[in-house]
Amino acid sequence: MKSLVNMIIGIVVWIFNFIKGLFRKLLDTFFEINICEKAIVIGTVLAFAAVVAPMARYRIFDSYFTINNPIAHYMIGIALAMLVTVYFPGLIVMVIRIILNMLYLINLIYLQAAHEISRAPYELSAGYYLNIIIAVVYVLLALGSFFLYGES
Repeated sequence: MKSLVNMIIGIVVWIFNFIKGLFRKLLDTFFEINICEKAIVIGTVLAFAAVVAPMARYRIFDSYFTINNPIAHYMIGIALAMLVTVYFPGLIVMVIRIILNMLYLINLIYLQAAHEISRAPYELSAGYYLNIIIAVVYVLLALGSFFLYGES
């Protein structure tokens, strides 16, 4: 019984040390990238906040009901693409980043302009503006990373 407990403790310690080593390697790699790329990694938190934030709201009787972002799955994909491309500098990566974010931004603005967010009469919430902000920030950071640090 004592050897079984020691074996379980050894496995738990090995798993903990493995995870700690991975975290340390990720943190060291994070400190090696330029400031714009660091901002992209940190901005991903803002992107996921934009995904879960309600985009609009409408009133029925005395209660407000919220409408989720109908194109939120695209922002999840963009955030993942931005994270993956952090370690691949160059012109092609910058162009891909800008195209993805501009397509999302155009689609988001079109949804509001065509009143396609919902059929109910609605008013915009902070989530709509947060989605616009994160797309613009991603474009500016991609441009800044390429032109300021120009690693090709």
